[in-house]
Amino acid sequence: MKIIKVINNNTVCVKDDKGAEQIVSGKGIGFGRKCGDTVRPEQIQKIYMITDSGLRKRMIECLTEIPYEYIKLTDDLVEYIKQSLNGKLNESLIVTLSDHIGFAIERSKQGMEFANPLMDSIRECFPEELELGRYCIRQIKEILGIQFHEDEAGFIAMHIINARFSTKMSEVPDLTKMVNGCLDIVDKFYSGKIDKTMTAYDYFRTQIKQLAQRLYKCETIPAVLSHDEEFSGLIKQKYVKPYKCAKCIQDYILKTYKKSITEDELLLLSLQLKILVS
Repeated sequence: MKIIKVINNNTVCVKDDKGAEQIVSGKGIGFGRKCGDTVRPEQIQKIYMITDSGLRKRMIECLTEIPYEYIKLTDDLVEYIKQSLNGKLNESLIVTLSDHIGFAIERSKQGMEFANPLMDSIRECFPEELELGRYCIRQIKEILGIQFHEDEAGFIAMHIINARFSTKMSEVPDLTKMVNGCLDIVDKFYSGKIDKTMTAYDYFRTQIKQLAQRLYKCETIPAVLSHDEEFSGLIKQKYVKPYKCAKCIQDYILKTYKKSITEDELLLLSLQLKILVS
């Protein structure tokens, strides 16, 4: 690998043998080096595989501005998050979370703390991501000796939500409110009688999150259910209450967020509600 930019003593930007740019780090890997020098494989401790050129540029800026120990800790946290969620995360997480943690630490040193206005919604709608946020602030305290308020776990959870559902960070508050609003409608429709400790409720909440994600990404499920008139008619006739509740959710999303749920989404939501209340 040939060095094309020395970022700091521990990180360099290189081109591999296929001409692709990569960011690599290792103790002292950039010390006394210059553009054109070769990096030996045994010197490399970490390769940041960022394919998007804009994100790669932002990562270089983070590595330039943020202490390497913060970056290293963030990278370990991202790996833990990936393993815990057992799913694909947007590659932006290492960049956005490094930037956020670096800024949060500087704020903490100055005695500045921000309240997270979405904590209740995140706690209700995204408990898995919030627990990962709590894990992150525990690790930061253990490794760096910096104590954060729990609201900071909520801010970290928002970055995880963003990376998990590939939304824009500015959309996360509305996404969270949409999910929470849908769950509130179901709770009120069934007079608070749904057991939220059930596995079925966790599954339903996940389905609502995925519905919200599809709406924000302007994606739809294949038009299959609505094409089978006999099947769709059966759902409307046999599952009257779940279908009516699904219609309430449809109306709420259209009125509040100006986003439309297709007939197939409506029928699928009715089936999911039927499973929830059975």
